[in-house]
Amino acid sequence: MRKSYRWLALAALAGGLLVPSLAAADANPIDSSEYGHLSGSLAEVLANGSGAGGGQLQNQTCQATGNPAANIDLSCDDPVNPDNETPIVADPTNPNHLLAGSNDYFLTFKGAGIQERVPTGFFTSFDGGQTWTDGQIPMGNGSGKGGNGDPSPAFDAKFGTAHMAQLSAATGNGPNFGHIDVSVSTSYDGGLTWKPPTTVAIGHASIGPSANGVFLDKEWLVADNYPSSPHYGRLYLSWDQLQFSKGAFLRSPVVLSYSDDAGKSWSKPVEISGSNPALCTAHQGIGAAGACDESFFSYGAVEPNGDVVVGFMNQQHAAAWEVPNEFEDQVLTVRSTDGGVTWSNPVQVADLEDGGLESIVFSDYPANVDSRATQSGFQFRTGSWGNLNVDPLTGTLYAVWTDNRDGTHDVASPVTDTNVFMSSSTDEGQTWSAPIRVTSGPTDKWFPWVAARAGKIGVVYQNEVSDGSGTYVTNLGTSTDGGATWSQQQVSTSVSDPNHSVWFRAGAPDCPQCSRFIGDYIGLAFDTLGRAHMTWTDMRRDISVPQLGRTGKAQDAEYARR
Repeated sequence: MRKSYRWLALAALAGGLLVPSLAAADANPIDSSEYGHLSGSLAEVLANGSGAGGGQLQNQTCQATGNPAANIDLSCDDPVNPDNETPIVADPTNPNHLLAGSNDYFLTFKGAGIQERVPTGFFTSFDGGQTWTDGQIPMGNGSGKGGNGDPSPAFDAKFGTAHMAQLSAATGNGPNFGHIDVSVSTSYDGGLTWKPPTTVAIGHASIGPSANGVFLDKEWLVADNYPSSPHYGRLYLSWDQLQFSKGAFLRSPVVLSYSDDAGKSWSKPVEISGSNPALCTAHQGIGAAGACDESFFSYGAVEPNGDVVVGFMNQQHAAAWEVPNEFEDQVLTVRSTDGGVTWSNPVQVADLEDGGLESIVFSDYPANVDSRATQSGFQFRTGSWGNLNVDPLTGTLYAVWTDNRDGTHDVASPVTDTNVFMSSSTDEGQTWSAPIRVTSGPTDKWFPWVAARAGKIGVVYQNEVSDGSGTYVTNLGTSTDGGATWSQQQVSTSVSDPNHSVWFRAGAPDCPQCSRFIGDYIGLAFDTLGRAHMTWTDMRRDISVPQLGRTGKAQDAEYARR
C-alpha cells in the first residue's frame, strides 16, 4: 500500500503560519504537517510566521478599474495580501456581467505574530470588465480557526442569481482536526452582496485517527441555463469525497448534488464516478473491483438539451503505468440524461504521462520541497488537471490537460517539457477524439482552462518564459477548426516571477524565495458576444512587508479581455 496520494502530500511544515492543530508532531498515518488540498488556504502561508485566527470579516468592498484590452489588477482590497485560484464566468443573459473568485488571504500583524483569515473572494463587473467590485463571500463554517477556498462561480439564468461554491474548513484542537464542508452562497443583486452560505455536504474528522474520517475536496458548480431544457435552472455541484479509517485512505469517489431553488436546498449527494473494470483496476483501499473510486478534480458541463457530463481525474488504470506503482492519471467522464439522478459508467478521454504527481514515486515530474510535483526550475506545486467545458451553441465538449510526454519521463530524475492537450466529444462524452496538441515547444506550460462558443475554442494557460529567468506569462490559444490549427497570443503584459516571492516561500537550498503555491487553476469564459475573459494568478508587482523584513513579488488576481 502506498502512503501518499495528492490529498496527503501537499504542504510540508517549515515553521510557517499554520492552523495551530497542524503544528503537532506526526501522530497518525496522515502527516499532521500536511493539511490536504484546500488550495493552501490552511497550510503554510509565511515561512517563519506565527499565529492563526478566524472570525468573520467586515463586509467591505473596493473597486478596480482599467483597460480590459490591457491588464487589470483586481486585488484592490489590500495590496499586500495574496490572491490565487481565479475562475471566471460570464452571465448567459448579459455579456457585460462577469463574476470571478479567488482564495483571498487577510493577514493582520500583531507584534511578532500574524493572524490569518482566508475567505473566498469575489470580483464582479457589470461593464464588460472595465470596472470591478472586489469583496468577500460570507465565511460560514470557515469563520472560526479555519478558512475557505476553491472558489467556483456560476450564474443561474432562470432565477437571475449569482452563486459561489466553496470549501469551508471548521477546525478543532487535538488529533481530530475539524472537518471540511462544501457550501454555496447566493447573490440576488448580480454578485455585489451575498447571503450566508448554504451547506451542501459536511465532512468530519478529515485529518486524525478517526474511525470514519471524510474529507471533502475540490468542488465545482455549474448551472442549466437552457430555457428549453427539462431541468432549466438546476444547479449541479460535484466534489471529491475522500474516506479514511484511523488515518488510512479507503476510497475517493466523485459525488454530486443538485438544487432547483437557486441554492436554497440540495438533493442528497450520490456517487457518480461509477465502475469500469477495464479502466479502474488498481485499488489501495476498500473499493469494489472495477469501481473508479480513486478519483478527484471533477468538472461538470450542461448540454443544450439538459443532459449533464462530468469529467474527472482517476489513478486506477494500472495497464498504462510504465513504472510499477507510478499511478499515472487518466481523464474519465460520466453522463446523466435525467438531471443528475442516474449516471452512466465512466468512459476514458485519455491516459496521461504524469506519474508521480500524486504519489511518492516521482517518475514523470520532479518533486518540490513538499514532495509535490513541480516544473523543472520551479518550486510551486503543479498538476496535469485542466477542466471540461461545453460549447453552449453546438453542444461539443472539450477536455484539456497538461502532461510530460514531450519531456524526460519514466526515470529517476525527470525533466519537464509539459504541453497542453485537448480532446473533444460530439456525442455528450460517450466517445472522445484522440488527444489534440494545443501547444508545442520546449518551455513548460501548466494550468490550462478551456471554453468554447459557436465553434471557437479558447484555452488559457501559463507558459514558462524561454530565457531561463524563472518567470512565466499567461497565454491564450484559439482555434476555429476544431483544434486542427491554433493561434497563440500572450495576454499578460508583464512576466510573473514566482522564484522571488513574498508568500509561500519554499526555503529550498537552491531557491529560498521560490513560491511553493501559486494556486491550482486559472480561468477563462466566453460571453455571448464571443469575447474571451481571462483571470489568473499574477506575480509581477513588487511589494515590501516590513513586519517580516521581506521584499519580493505579490500574488494578484489579474484580468484581461480579448
